[in-house]
Amino acid sequence: MHAIDDFLRREVDLGSFAGAVYVVGTPQGIESEGAVGHAVSVPMRIEATTGTIYDCASLTKPLVTTTLVLQAIAEGRLTLDQQFHGYTWRELLTHTSGLRAWMPLYAFDDPLQTLLEQGPECDRGTRVIYSDLNFILLWYALREIYGDFHALARQRIFEPLGLRDATLDPLPELKPRIAATEWGQRYETRMCAERQIACEVRQGLIWGQTHDGNSWGVGAGCAGNAGLFATAREVFRITQAFSNGELVPRELAAEAVRNHTAGMDDGRGLGWQIGTGSAATEMLTPGSWGHTGFTGTSVWVDRERRKIMVLLANRVHPCAAPVAIQKVRGDFHRLALG
Repeated sequence: MHAIDDFLRREVDLGSFAGAVYVVGTPQGIESEGAVGHAVSVPMRIEATTGTIYDCASLTKPLVTTTLVLQAIAEGRLTLDQQFHGYTWRELLTHTSGLRAWMPLYAFDDPLQTLLEQGPECDRGTRVIYSDLNFILLWYALREIYGDFHALARQRIFEPLGLRDATLDPLPELKPRIAATEWGQRYETRMCAERQIACEVRQGLIWGQTHDGNSWGVGAGCAGNAGLFATAREVFRITQAFSNGELVPRELAAEAVRNHTAGMDDGRGLGWQIGTGSAATEMLTPGSWGHTGFTGTSVWVDRERRKIMVLLANRVHPCAAPVAIQKVRGDFHRLALG
């Protein structure tokens, strides 16, 4: 795996990200792992290690929220075609609800009502719009069923798998091990300005707090769309457990990684993305599945080779500059697949 280390070091030197950690393996276990660069580059320098904890961003969607929804289905608490505030669980999980991609819900007094009133962009079931709002609505729904979302993830996912660092609310003492993200919420500030929405955002270095504004401002750390902090090993372990049927029944896990949006402009399973030939996935076998996160994170499973590939990078540190991150992911996958 020296080729992966060398490749990632070149990307660090090019400025693609401050640092990165990777794990490659199969449903049977880890085969290789490594770390390059820095978890924090400003205002101090802390090297990345295989024990560095990353803000996993949207990996939260399949690894946590989707898993909890599927567990509720397995327990008979709901069905995919039941509705919550006018949307089925299937539509929300497959991003076919018609809700727009993003809104700064933290800028409004009533985030849920704002989502329901201003969120729709097109008719339900007509398009795939990858949307944070879908998973924020799922977060509201799961809280109605179970209560405390943070405790739910801990009791049903992290603790059963023996994960010591995976969390939705990092303790202060973990901060030295956490990769920093953006200096201020400059990216979301610009998106708010483009939408002519006045909002207050965090200033200074975001470090040990979720980068996502809605998860921070609405969900006290996690609103279902983002908020998971974990090491690459732990992202691998959750994905491995999902693949092996440890977290949800095998038949339900298989249904989750089937393409439910054939004929639409994006391949989506239940919470998972299905590889459809992007720069990150064109080298994978048909039907491969995974997900990405805005901070620079990704996990993909090659369906036929049964290879699990985790890459965690803090590409938004210290600023969210344009990076060809999909190409980086694709080159990483090629090397991981040999």
